Amino acid sequence: MRDDETTISELKQAIKRLVIQKGWGENGVQNVQHVAMAMTVEMSELLENFQWLEKEDVTKLQSGGDPERAAKIAEEFADVMMYGLQLTDTLNIDVSAEIERKIGIVLKRPLGVRGRDIESGARRERT
Repeated sequence: MRDDETTISELKQAIKRLVIQKGWGENGVQNVQHVAMAMTVEMSELLENFQWLEKEDVTKLQSGGDPERAAKIAEEFADVMMYGLQLTDTLNIDVSAEIERKIGIVLKRPLGVRGRDIESGARRERT
């Protein structure tokens, strides 16, 4: 599976098959509260890979100079995403629709937040 050839629905189905194969939950559905709590544990494990990094370390990581750390981050990110997709599948949440909706909400926020104005491209600073 690769991002450019796999849909979110296909990922949800693959995770459901895994849950069924492992015998977790009933019919591939686990308790959503437990899934949400497990996500926070996995997110903490992801964040451990950033703990105490200096600016140079982050720059090195972002430029591809620390492939070992990037691989660890990728593995923990996959755990977070697997739980997240399992949660959205169980609760019938359309991930793409919700992301699109959230982007719309964020775009409506005041321009006082740091970033770039979409129309002019001008830099904005946090107020």
